[in-house]
Amino acid sequence: MGRNKKWSGYTSWSYLTPGIDFDQYPLEKQVDRVPRYDFGLSKTQEERVEEIIEKNILIDLHEHTHVFPEGYPNKNVKFFNGRRFKAYEGLAHSGIDAVFDNCVCPSFEQAVEFVGMDMCDLDHQEFLIQARNVDDIIRAYREGKVAIIYTLETATAIDREVDNVDLFFGLGYRSMGLVYSDSNMLGSGLAETGDGGLTDLGYDVVKRMNKTGIIVDVSHAGDRTALDTVEASDKPVLISHCGSRTLTNTTRMLPDEVLQVCAEKDGVIGVEVAGFAPRTEKHPEASIECLLEHLEYLVDLLGIDHVGVGPDTFFGDHAAMYRARRHRGARGHYIRTRPKDLTPSYDAAELAQGLDYVKGLESPYDFVNVARGLVRDGYSNEEIAKVMGLNGLRIVKNCWTK
Repeated sequence: MGRNKKWSGYTSWSYLTPGIDFDQYPLEKQVDRVPRYDFGLSKTQEERVEEIIEKNILIDLHEHTHVFPEGYPNKNVKFFNGRRFKAYEGLAHSGIDAVFDNCVCPSFEQAVEFVGMDMCDLDHQEFLIQARNVDDIIRAYREGKVAIIYTLETATAIDREVDNVDLFFGLGYRSMGLVYSDSNMLGSGLAETGDGGLTDLGYDVVKRMNKTGIIVDVSHAGDRTALDTVEASDKPVLISHCGSRTLTNTTRMLPDEVLQVCAEKDGVIGVEVAGFAPRTEKHPEASIECLLEHLEYLVDLLGIDHVGVGPDTFFGDHAAMYRARRHRGARGHYIRTRPKDLTPSYDAAELAQGLDYVKGLESPYDFVNVARGLVRDGYSNEEIAKVMGLNGLRIVKNCWTK
């Protein structure tokens, strides 16, 4: 349905009384929060973009779909006190048909609270729907709705209970990152100095995710852990938000070896812009051009069938959030000297200094700008359709239950 979404105007918690049932505060704009990016497209090219949106299922492989309060992360702003506000308006105007909606929830309680509170809100309206199977994504596209694919960005919440994979599946989670930069009982994260690879428990969890129908994601894993996981998985693995270390030499990107092994097993790599991190020698500024350069490189390296888009943005002030969360490698209280022979780590707070937003890809509202860039850069409609959604749909079909 492209732009013709059937949003009624519902906003989060409209069935409750603000100020009595919940704290209300002003939220960031969801539409045109920043100036629009000019790709220099002709009228004919813009019509091509709209045609691609209209005729194809668009799947965003990695986002955060809640709206931040104005002024966040100012300490005086109350936020995430158990009740988040979904970006209904922004998603209605984004052109997205399905989005992997991520919870950075390291504890069991947080993971349950996230999806439970979200579903309570979603069950009071009809525009956003929880995607539990492939048909839900197709239905969202046909009916002008948006399918929410609940994702745990780290499997730390599983703790040592493999059966919790089944429990989280039952709650509606359909994709899961093994680690989130830090190490856990399953493997090593990209922020660690050492990488012990996939643990025995991690191996069991990967096998259970395969059997249960949860997509395995290694975007925040260390190199060896990511490689071990791809090799251990019986199903294609998703690297939902990343890029190539050849273009951007930091631990936030994965080496080509891992990306190639993932593609060889029919996996998909989503290119990101989060943390102002994937800047390159050719594009040292924080803009959508960085993503487009990584995307072009990966298409040449892996083939068009294994590349997607997972920007990892949200509705709010990215730069302020990153500057407020000073990077310390992993989550320790002490800064540990990193050996010079290791890949350089990245510091999102440092990268965000003096910046306000990623030009051209500030929030999920701007997702369609990727299609504009690809039209400008000479990709065919068929190629753009694969990158913007069909490759993601394939991995969903291959990994989810029938």
